[in-house]
Amino acid sequence: MAEQIHYRPPQAKGLRGETQDELERLEGRLGEINGLLDELYASGIIRWLKDFAGAFPQISSIAVEGMNTPQGKAGLRNLLVVGQQLGRIDPDRLERAFDSANAGLDKARETAEGRHDSAYNPPGVTGVFKLLHDKELWSALAPVIEGVKAYSADQKAAAERDDTPADDTKQSG
Repeated sequence: MAEQIHYRPPQAKGLRGETQDELERLEGRLGEINGLLDELYASGIIRWLKDFAGAFPQISSIAVEGMNTPQGKAGLRNLLVVGQQLGRIDPDRLERAFDSANAGLDKARETAEGRHDSAYNPPGVTGVFKLLHDKELWSALAPVIEGVKAYSADQKAAAERDDTPADDTKQSG
């Protein structure tokens, strides 16, 4: 690319001090913008953006055709449902849940790889009996068990709602 031409009109020498400072700041900003454009051009990003803008009608028609299928419509609806459900969850609570899940997965991987010894390696018959009376284990499993029970109850209720007709038109139709 061509080098920037630095030209200051003769009238600029007679400007007030604050105008002179503003002009110098503007020239600095223009220099930074030109440097950025040079980097973008050298890396090929400007060429890619130009090609993308030229191909946008074809790209958008392919995207619209893909979304106009039953799978595309279902996918968009699923994304909407996921977004709505994520909006109902407190972000701090979700972050804590993911942190806890990551900690659990890390501990499971360490145990599977033999880097962490489990107190229950292998339990045997008497070990299983001891596990049944381990309060720490049951307090750790209680949230999982209660969560699975709540999920199962909700799924069962939803299935019953789906099987029950909402009005007489469904029964006669």
